[in-house]
Amino acid sequence: MADDPMEEAFSTVGAEQSWYGIDHRLALLLTRLFAAHDATIELTVVVDGTVISGSVVSEQAWVQRQNDQIRIGSPAIADAFESLEPTVGLTRQERYIHFLEPVLLSGGVHVRMPATRVDLRKVAAWSIGRVAVD
Repeated sequence: MADDPMEEAFSTVGAEQSWYGIDHRLALLLTRLFAAHDATIELTVVVDGTVISGSVVSEQAWVQRQNDQIRIGSPAIADAFESLEPTVGLTRQERYIHFLEPVLLSGGVHVRMPATRVDLRKVAAWSIGRVAVD
């Protein structure tokens, strides 16, 4: 294994990547950025023809925000999710992009979403920055 977490992420992503696989530059950016759990980056991606734009955070920050949103409507479900917290680290951060309140742009329609997770394997295009929405 590599001594550098970025090199390790690259070798892991490279081993899984096929011609249609995860963009290794995006995976490396997110892996390095979220080594510090409090980081945030503005990101825009295209997934299945839909543009998703917003603030991207670590999985831990995303889980906390999702639990907070769920608790408003259903405290029992939020409690159930929080009881699963120890297993959160078992999912691989570099497999998902964790958005807080992104905007989806499709067919000229803007839809604001709550905490949303996107599979990196579905990302067809990406850029750093947020799309300006009226």
